[in-house]
Amino acid sequence: MVDFCPECSNLLRKRLINGKYFLICKCGYKKEIIIDPKKTKENIQKKIEDLKKSLIIKKNDDQIIINIKVITTCPKCGFHEAVAWQEQTLSADEPSTSFFRCLKCNKVWREY
Repeated sequence: MVDFCPECSNLLRKRLINGKYFLICKCGYKKEIIIDPKKTKENIQKKIEDLKKSLIIKKNDDQIIINIKVITTCPKCGFHEAVAWQEQTLSADEPSTSFFRCLKCNKVWREY
C-alpha cells in the first residue's frame, strides 16, 4: 500500500505504535490504518502461489538460476509465453543480457 500525505504530498510510512498501525509523515500528519491479520495472511499466501507459478528455479553446483515466466513473442513460432533470465556476458560495468526460451518450441534468443 502506497499513500501520500494530503498536507505536503510526501510518502507516508507505516509505523507500529502501541499495537496499532499508522501512516505517518515527516510533517506530523498521522492516520491510523486497520490491518486485518486474516486478510493479510490470505494476501501473502496468494502472492506466494503466484510466485510459485511464475518462477522456475534451476540449481547447478556453483549457481542458482531463477527463470521467470514472461509474456513476449517468440521470433520462431509466435507463441506468447517464454521463460526469461539474465546473465552477465560482458564486463561488470556493462548491463546484463536478457535471455528468453519459448515455452512452446524451446527457441532461445537474447536481448541486450
